[in-house]
Amino acid sequence: MDPQECSRAGLSRTRGVSEMGRTRRAEILRVLRERTTATAAELADAVGVHPNTIRFHLRILERSGDVVREQVPSRTPGRPELRFRLSPSHGSTELRADLLARILLNRIAAAADSEREAESAGRQWGSGAAATAGASAADAVEGLVDTLEATGFAPTCSEADMIELHNCPLREFLATHGRLVCSIHRGLMSGYLDAAESSSAVESLEPFATASSCRARLRRRAPAAGN
Repeated sequence: MDPQECSRAGLSRTRGVSEMGRTRRAEILRVLRERTTATAAELADAVGVHPNTIRFHLRILERSGDVVREQVPSRTPGRPELRFRLSPSHGSTELRADLLARILLNRIAAAADSEREAESAGRQWGSGAAATAGASAADAVEGLVDTLEATGFAPTCSEADMIELHNCPLREFLATHGRLVCSIHRGLMSGYLDAAESSSAVESLEPFATASSCRARLRRRAPAAGN
């Protein structure tokens, strides 16, 4: 694979910082879904970063309308406690999306070959994304990385044939449907590259290759017979 193809997909330090920020904010939203409400200090402890970092991301989430703050009267003399929760509109949207994902995963899990069914669903998703983007063989890997970014995977390319996925959009289902989630994601990437007729194909997807990321490896396709 041409190293420049992956390089165009986002190897700059600035983009890496931006991706880390999106990952942090996704973690904050996940914690708030689980706890309903939390202080900045509680969120910092749950995510594992400094409270000042949490406050920075909370300001962004407030501006985007994903999070609202509320003052809770203190039981002791002093200032009211400042707590954060998901905005009503965000919470209802997230609940509907979670419900739909749970229904579909339960349906796939009931199939005779559930992992194959999950990968097939992912392929359909990826093929549709490639068609919508008008992806071509020349920019297929770049388009795939852009699609993964848009759908919340926080991808980076540390090598020409490797994509690191720093966030799982379906992480709340890993405990119950982990293998199916990975099969869907592998199918998504394969379906995108196949539909774009890319010279690259997905060789493997390694869940939790590091403490904070999964790793997809790409390979160059064998030339068609007669070429």
